Amino acid sequence: MPRRTKAASLILFSITPRFEVFYGLQAIAGDTRPELESWKRESTRSFPRNLKAALKRLAPSPLLWPLLADALRDAPPMVQFGGMLDELRVMGLTAFQTAVLGGVFKRRESVDGLVSGAVSLDGAIAAESGSQKPLLTLLGLVPFRHGSPSARAFGRIVSEPEEYRSELVNALESFWNSSFAKTWDAMRPRMLDAGDRLEEILSNSSLDEFARVTQLPIRIESDSVASARGSIRIPLNLVDGIHVIPSAFNTGRFWAAYTNSSERTRVFVPLLDASLRPAGDEKPDPAAAFKALGDTTRYAIASMIARAPMTSVDLARTFAVSKPTISHHVQLLRAARLLEETSTENGVLLSLDRAALERVSSDAATEMFSATRPAPAVRRTRK
Repeated sequence: MPRRTKAASLILFSITPRFEVFYGLQAIAGDTRPELESWKRESTRSFPRNLKAALKRLAPSPLLWPLLADALRDAPPMVQFGGMLDELRVMGLTAFQTAVLGGVFKRRESVDGLVSGAVSLDGAIAAESGSQKPLLTLLGLVPFRHGSPSARAFGRIVSEPEEYRSELVNALESFWNSSFAKTWDAMRPRMLDAGDRLEEILSNSSLDEFARVTQLPIRIESDSVASARGSIRIPLNLVDGIHVIPSAFNTGRFWAAYTNSSERTRVFVPLLDASLRPAGDEKPDPAAAFKALGDTTRYAIASMIARAPMTSVDLARTFAVSKPTISHHVQLLRAARLLEETSTENGVLLSLDRAALERVSSDAATEMFSATRPAPAVRRTRK
């Protein structure tokens, strides 16, 4: 077993909806992935009257939802939903404004000026550097137009923070009670399992291998935590913890670093896990299944567990590869919904779901040979 380094000892695995609620709202507002369509329809069908309009008014751009999650920067790492609402209700208005606006405007002078009223919204936008313009464009703030939905939303954060925050709390509570609580309750056991798998990978591999297998969006070095491109760098001796959180919705691979008044920083990495996809469309996707089985090693793994259930440890021993490598292959088979998993005292037994495989094959044949259904759109991928 690899010796646990100081950097690795800072990694903690947490299960909390502190980001997932906001990413779920972002998905409803703008995620076009086919596998989420059924869940989105089911969720919005449960919405009370006027919730859709309230959500659109609060966040005209779907990208605003992850920025609003930053308002919980001082909440406990494992905060649950009720605690999230409590934190939002009692936090100072200036702290709320600064947390949200700080994710948009990188110039501290702009954030302070907006909060104090010394700088106008269009003035703050004009003062931002060119590197920030793509984000401002996605948020609907560039080109700037007075009276646009995005300008009105940010204008309310600046000039009507109490009313905006109150509406945000009410909308989050309504979203949770009407639909997302059910989604979270269904996903949470799988998230706990995902957290256990991540911890197992970390305990049986080097930090570099863990980062590669899990596709961490950050670099954890011997002396610092850095963004992938190195533009953000936090000294390791100032990091209070690196909280890795299994996520079903963080397709943007967002991560956050929050520094407190003592200059200590907590890092949060909501790590996308395709196997956590919310209920609503449990039908296996033929393209995902064929992609998972298109690798010779995964095909051999699938063939082996089709004949007799095996644990990941058994597979690693049989194929003479590391546990993280096997976990990577198993994860892709799991994401394609081809696995059945049974917990035993000796570990989780993996077997191939014959019914799922037969259904995928049948659905693929029906779709490909159909004379009436349109052919799937061609999607190019980068190598």
